[in-house]
Amino acid sequence: MFPIGHAALGYLAVALLHRVRGLSLPNGWLLVSVFVGSQLPDLIDKPLTYYGVLESGRSFGHSLLVMVPALVVLVFVARRRGYARHGGALAVATLSHFLGDTYRIALAGEWYEMRFLLWPLVPAITYPSDGTPPWIRVLDSLGDPRFGFQYGLAALAFGIWLYDRYGGRTRIEPE
Repeated sequence: MFPIGHAALGYLAVALLHRVRGLSLPNGWLLVSVFVGSQLPDLIDKPLTYYGVLESGRSFGHSLLVMVPALVVLVFVARRRGYARHGGALAVATLSHFLGDTYRIALAGEWYEMRFLLWPLVPAITYPSDGTPPWIRVLDSLGDPRFGFQYGLAALAFGIWLYDRYGGRTRIEPE
């Protein structure tokens, strides 16, 4: 999944959780937390792989063995400092990233391809690189019909955000 798909999936996951809990949908700095969380595994792994520090673009930041403990600490610290919703939103959006990277693999029954989730206990898959920077791959995906699902998610997420933001309803946050 590319950044726009991860951002949309992260927003939709946090929005659903907020709606279930009776909270307003993410806006402002909370929306920034969602966006950063939804991109976090790629923000860690892709540059480090491109510059030769890691062998795979899905290893350190894509490992549940690394990220779950890191997110637990992050949520704990955020809660102690009065930013519980921000830490929670970042954690949920980060976990949604794993769903975005594995749903097609799981649906195809290719469980071995998901071994990056257990890095470093299980070595991640390394793919030969053609030297194309990750940001160029993202730009090349624009308009490609294979990525229609991601763009559909993005349109849905943006529509929900627009309706919530400008639909004329006022919410009062619970204390």
